[in-house]
Formats: sequence, C-alpha cells, structure tokens
Amino acid sequence: MPPIIGVTCKNRTKVIDYTRAIEQYGGEPRLFVSLRDSMPDDLPEIDGLLLPGGGDVDPCRYNELRYHVKGISKIKGVSKSRDALEIQLCQKALEANIPIFGICRGIQIMCIATGGSLYQDIHTQLKNCLLHKDEENTNDAQHYIKIQPDSLLNQLTGESITEVYSSHHQSVKVIGEEFVVTAQSEDGIIEAIEAPSKRFVIGVQYHPERMLKAPELREHAQKLFEAFIKAASQ
Repeated sequence: MPPIIGVTCKNRTKVIDYTRAIEQYGGEPRLFVSLRDSMPDDLPEIDGLLLPGGGDVDPCRYNELRYHVKGISKIKGVSKSRDALEIQLCQKALEANIPIFGICRGIQIMCIATGGSLYQDIHTQLKNCLLHKDEENTNDAQHYIKIQPDSLLNQLTGESITEVYSSHHQSVKVIGEEFVVTAQSEDGIIEAIEAPSKRFVIGVQYHPERMLKAPELREHAQKLFEAFIKAASQ
C-alpha cells in the first residue's frame, strides 16, 4: 500500500505539481482544502504531511503587526482558515512523529507552529538581499544555497552547495523549538531547517517540486521526495 500523504491547500488546482511529485515517487496524496475542511480533534490517518507553498501567513500568528512600506502593507494572500488548519496539522504531526516536508510557505508554517517568526518582506527589511522572487515576471529566481555538513539535507543529496528555484518575499527570522538551520543562501536567508529529534522533519524555502522539471536541478529535488515518501512508508 502506498503511504497516504496529507497535502494542505486553499485551492486544489494550486498543488498539482506537489501531488504529481508525491504520486511519481510512490505516495498517495490526500488533500485538505482549508475553505472546506476543518481541523478534526484527532490527527487524520496520514503517513506523512506535506506543507506546500502559497500566500503569506497572517503576522498575528507570530505576534506582529503588518509591515508597511510607504503606507502599503507587504502582506499578500492571507487565508486565516488555511493558517489555522496548517498550524494545527503541523503541531499534531510533530507530536505524533509523522514525517513532515515543508516547502516555501511550508517551512514558515513549521516555524510559526513551534514559536518562531518571519521576516514579512526580505527585500525591504534586509540589506544586500539576493533576488529571491522575480517580481517582473512569473519565472522563479535562481540562486545558490550552502548546506551544513552532516545535516539530513546534506546526507540525502550529497551536496554542500547547490542551485535552487526560489519564489518568496518572506523567510524565517526565528526558528521554532526543536529546529536547527541546515542551509542558507549567500545573503544569510534561512533556506532549510530540520528537527533532529524526529524521524523525518525538514523544511526548505525553495521549490523542489518545480526543480523536478529542470534537468540540471532534478536530482536534488528527486532525492528529497524519494526520502520523504520512504520515511512515510516506514
């Protein structure tokens, strides 16, 4: 039987790349649509949890007011129902030691669910920031990350430096409890976190589900999805 992988979303059409990757590497996706599904009292019967990319998390979730530039809020695409569903699912999955894979927004949810916080807009709040999101077109930005030796990410991919696809204007500022930073970009942005005490809990700020379509980046992404599905199978 393939492992059941819970995938959260606001709109099922927005997670096609994620569900295809799960199916490609041996998992069976089960969607939790935030506008339809409420969080049950108990953790649903899933073998793994994938927290995908999407809109910004409401800053009230990490006890901050909305950040403004020249009177304009930098927060976009907030869904309070999705915030609530994902944070609760993440907390319950951590308690149950179920494998978790967070991507882009997903790494941010993992931190917020465990007491961390975010930079609300890295390109205006941080100096000398690399281009992590191309605002002029729909293409992903590309940049390199440095991976910590002996981290799970390093062990899975065999890489210490690699190029990634990136599309985000927020990032982790303070990591949550149990997590360690395992990759950063040249400008210091946190690109990966892990929970060493758990079986398989890893979050990345980049987009491996889209890297699967790029021949030069495919191997890195493939190893992540393979490892996640394998952990969920055990």
